[in-house]
Amino acid sequence: MTPYLLAASGVALFGDEWRRPLAAALGVDPRLMQRWAAGQRDIPPSVAPALLALLGREAFGLEGRVLALRRAAAAIAEAE
Repeated sequence: MTPYLLAASGVALFGDEWRRPLAAALGVDPRLMQRWAAGQRDIPPSVAPALLALLGREAFGLEGRVLALRRAAAAIAEAE
């Protein structure tokens, strides 16, 4: 896990202000997250699977919303 991948995952999950929410989601101190992001501390191997799980859950939720939005749009188009 690199600081770049950590940051990219954090932004994808929580937006530009990702450090504190990601720290909370992973159960780590926000200062430690800052050190990981800055490359001042090595990111433990356990972080990658935890991030994959968070990203997977978020993607699953978004896929469900996309389907619901498409169904709603199709129903509106059909009613027109």
